Amino acid sequence: MGYPSSLRTTIVANDELLRHGLVHVVSHIERIRFVGDLRYGEGLAERVRELRPELLVLGMDRTLVLSDLLAELDVTPRVVVVMDSQDEGANTLDLLRAGADALVDRRSTATELRTTFNRVINGQSALDSHSVNAVIAELRCPRKDFRDDLVAVLTAREREVLDLLIEGLDNRTIAAQLFVSEATVKFHLQNIMKKLGVHKRAALISVALRGQSRQMHP
Repeated sequence: MGYPSSLRTTIVANDELLRHGLVHVVSHIERIRFVGDLRYGEGLAERVRELRPELLVLGMDRTLVLSDLLAELDVTPRVVVVMDSQDEGANTLDLLRAGADALVDRRSTATELRTTFNRVINGQSALDSHSVNAVIAELRCPRKDFRDDLVAVLTAREREVLDLLIEGLDNRTIAAQLFVSEATVKFHLQNIMKKLGVHKRAALISVALRGQSRQMHP
């Protein structure tokens, strides 16, 4: 089901040319109400919260941990990530697991971008051809060990949280290690439990440790 009216839309990107190009495109889409553009940096979540976007357009950045950013927001917006298809470090599956509703290449035409935004406005997901190819390539990669099987549904950040949990760290220490809030750690743990089908912290650790044992003693 789509949204009934125009969506408050915020763009986040450090690349000035990309940011201005995206502002130009979204400003000409009828059901988008542009409310501001931001750069990555300290206090990003707080600055996004102030703008209260219903649609968040993110230029891909090495500092972006999408699941952390969404965990810090009061209301989860629809998310479009504008990627660089030539960036081999980008993990399309992680972005989708973390909450991206659409992935689109930065080299897309204005028409392709408008098509993507309109799909998201209508409550749909969207992947351009570059993203589809990247997802297929990642899915075809052979799994190498138990960890790939156990956490195939987790984001990179959730895997980090799970690893620290197995080490016996509490939420406060995990938060300090990852430079996030305790609330963000709790948010990730709740998501991990939901994805792995457990309801308690001890059960989560047990599932992870059983996986390690199977890897050590096949």
